Amino acid sequence: MNLDHLRTLIAIVEHGSLSAAARARRVSQPAITKQVQRMEAEMGLALLVRGPRRQVELTPAGERLLAFASETLARFEALEQELAALKSMGQGQLLLAASTIPGEYLLPQLLVAFRAEHPHIEVQMTISDTADVADRLLAGEADVGVIGSAVRQPDLRLERLVSDEIVLAVPPDHPFAGRERVPVEELRGQPLILREEGSGTRRSVEAALAQVGASLPRESVVLILGSTQAILQAVAQGLGMGFVSARASWQAQADGHLACVGLADVDLRRGLYLAYLPQRIGDPLVARFIEFVRSRLTE
Repeated sequence: MNLDHLRTLIAIVEHGSLSAAARARRVSQPAITKQVQRMEAEMGLALLVRGPRRQVELTPAGERLLAFASETLARFEALEQELAALKSMGQGQLLLAASTIPGEYLLPQLLVAFRAEHPHIEVQMTISDTADVADRLLAGEADVGVIGSAVRQPDLRLERLVSDEIVLAVPPDHPFAGRERVPVEELRGQPLILREEGSGTRRSVEAALAQVGASLPRESVVLILGSTQAILQAVAQGLGMGFVSARASWQAQADGHLACVGLADVDLRRGLYLAYLPQRIGDPLVARFIEFVRSRLTE
């Protein structure tokens, strides 16, 4: 069945006559008549009957063919849009912003897989804290973000991807090292190393403590560092203890450079989140990357 013939049938019904359909389609009336005749020959049934004032009406066969034409052309137009989107995203640049844990421990392998499927798309990723990632997204300086805590920004859409757990990293010879969990009260007087205030890890720890009516002992803070790796190095050198992601600490723990413990009666589990502006979904490249992340990471 010729798609152009189906468009002609729809035009006849919409405009009410062969002549009006011809004008709308910018072809001659004999051309319209010939297309109708070809469709009727293919179907082996009459599709149209002439009514008063040269108006046309559909036969039962014509009604069935009209429904088929409408559905077929709608699906064909949808296919054209999908193919155009795929063509447009065959190349381009994606600006990705990530907080430390997803940026250093979650996304690298994912981006390798994404680039394997889309080798002509350039991905630029910046790594900073969660607050800065949110600011970049809101300012249009990043297309998509992945962050370590749920920020309160009504303009941003957040989708939980995977779970993570925060642990307290301590030097391997520290008295806490042989314990599974320690009470929050025992943190007082211990040298504490924290991430900066915009960090998702710090936000998550403070929120978890607040849920049990506790807080970080500020008087015990000896260092504030801007990255997880810096905290791990400081702990390994015996400068103090610090909260880090279990994803980041496992290798150092396996190598014996530090030990990790939990806090008694404090739930330090958290989610890692996909973050984006809803209106950016209209960008085919952004939409494809988000779907790719969902398919690979969503629990």
